[in-house]
Amino acid sequence: MRPGNSIFVAATENTPALKRKFITNLGFLILLNVLIKPMYVFGIDRVVQNRLGTEVYGSFFVLFNIALIFQIVLDLGIENFIRREIARYPERVGHYLSNIMILRIILVVPYMLLCLGIGWLLGVRVTEWPLLLLILFNQFMASFILYLRANLGGLHFFKTEGLVSVLDRGVMILIVGFLLVYPATAGRFKIEWFVLSQSIAYGLVIGIGLFLVMLKAGRFRLEFNWWELQPTIRRLLPFATLVLLMGAYYRMDTLLLHRLLPDGKEQAGIFAHAFRLLDFMSNYALLFPVLLLPLFSRALQQKEPVGDLLRLAVLLLFVPSLAVVLPSILYRHELFALLYTSHTAVSGDIFAVLSLSYMGMCVSYTYGALLTANGNMRALNYMALGAVGVSVLLNVLLIPRYQALGAAMANACTQLVTIVVHVLLARRYLHIGIRVKLLLRLILFVVLSLAMGSLLRRSIDRWQLGWLSAMVCSAGVALLLGLLRYRDVIKVLGRREE
Repeated sequence: MRPGNSIFVAATENTPALKRKFITNLGFLILLNVLIKPMYVFGIDRVVQNRLGTEVYGSFFVLFNIALIFQIVLDLGIENFIRREIARYPERVGHYLSNIMILRIILVVPYMLLCLGIGWLLGVRVTEWPLLLLILFNQFMASFILYLRANLGGLHFFKTEGLVSVLDRGVMILIVGFLLVYPATAGRFKIEWFVLSQSIAYGLVIGIGLFLVMLKAGRFRLEFNWWELQPTIRRLLPFATLVLLMGAYYRMDTLLLHRLLPDGKEQAGIFAHAFRLLDFMSNYALLFPVLLLPLFSRALQQKEPVGDLLRLAVLLLFVPSLAVVLPSILYRHELFALLYTSHTAVSGDIFAVLSLSYMGMCVSYTYGALLTANGNMRALNYMALGAVGVSVLLNVLLIPRYQALGAAMANACTQLVTIVVHVLLARRYLHIGIRVKLLLRLILFVVLSLAMGSLLRRSIDRWQLGWLSAMVCSAGVALLLGLLRYRDVIKVLGRREE
């Protein structure tokens, strides 16, 4: 890839071995996610939402977001810390494994007490407390799985981690799928069954993941040494703060909907229609930091250039994403009428707004991984704290007037602010700037894709065919503008790692 053809510029040389490792492992992870995640989201999660209705699922979604936002008490930034630390010092995996496993178990009590307290402040009904407790237990298991995956990723066993990452969804497809189609349970499906199925799936994955980590790490002794752990906890605090703040500005919209509106649960359910689709799209984006953080960390530790890898990651994330998202915005009402049975028009509009949030997430996952690997945690935390303030202010102003659509607008504006800050931080700390010429090409790609999609929408009667044709045209425009260069990818794959 010629330097002039990249949006991002850095004074670095090509690093084909690093890029080859990134592309090959990314391709494997994409294959796994294409096979499993769409089947779960559209075949299981969507059906559960339709079967239960917006109010029941909205109530669950509020409880789930309480558990997820305050999962930081369990996580303490451990996942990102371990990915970065083990990638730099692989020999320390056994040292961290023992202490942090026990620390996670100790943290369960304050985590549950905090979430129960927040639930009480938000007015969670007594009848919903058993479900909240089960969700909290599931989040403990989910955080444990993320920790095990972080060890595998830090050791650069990306394919093994990829298999672990989709295993719980595979188990859920089998269990919940059976409950949804079996005549004795299909007609009276309950949200409790869905959550219990998660418990079974997470328990199975923990057993397998722990075995794999111990296999890769070698023998170690399970013991807890508080004096040895204290320095580690101090180093974890910046990572923990960042995870908490990012989770707050990303997911607080649902909690504020529940609190600010009299029909908050129903509005949260409507918001969940579009937000869960955003979560599905983020499955592709989330593959990037999983690979990039340990790759960046080891490369920076060894004084290797990372500019080319960042440029490659940004283009591979943004261009295919836009090729799918832009036509989906044009056909949003038809898509949501196909997916859901109620509130499809407003859910489609919410999705169109949240698509801007997805662009912000893409920048956070690529630039954020590089800045985290470089150790710029204080700057990232200041950015995230500002984003929380912007999110709260916009939600309070917009939700009473626009309801769920207002929450989506607040989310999108907050994410757009983070795009600018991430780019400025990368320029300051890593001297990575922006090529205006190719940035204009990217804008032209968006304009042409929307124009051609609008033309196809008016010309083709069957919306499914028009939607697919619009995606093909967007990919063609990207190729013509030089945003996608398959020859460069093939060239990188053709080189062997040293």
